[in-house]
Amino acid sequence: MRRKRSLLLDTAYIQALLSHRDAYHDSALRLFPEIASAHEVWITEAVLIESANALSRINRQGIAEFIRAAYEEPNIRIVPVDSALLRRGLELYNARADKAWSLTDCISFLVMEDEGLREAVTSDHHFEQAGFRALMIDSPN
Repeated sequence: MRRKRSLLLDTAYIQALLSHRDAYHDSALRLFPEIASAHEVWITEAVLIESANALSRINRQGIAEFIRAAYEEPNIRIVPVDSALLRRGLELYNARADKAWSLTDCISFLVMEDEGLREAVTSDHHFEQAGFRALMIDSPN
């Protein structure tokens, strides 16, 4: 039996999925059924907060529904951002002043390392800078 791939969802994917104006919207729609049915999916609460902030004026209802559903889906693993993870993320954030990585990115990178994840559903090249595979790079529309 083939082992399922585990993926991390990033804000860039969620924003593309829920905003028809996003350059990666079509790509996000194509990936959605595969992600929803075939993979163990990891999302940090930092990504959920960042996504809600980014979509607050674009698709407030859609992101609220997405977040509620994420907590109910059996294949989705939501990682709480406690003080320890936030501090670790801040340490990485400070250590990599040569990069434009956000604090949310740094938290995601740590979770990916902790959980042995190699792939993120994102168009954010920062994931590739950090040594991970970004599944939406070079695939808009």
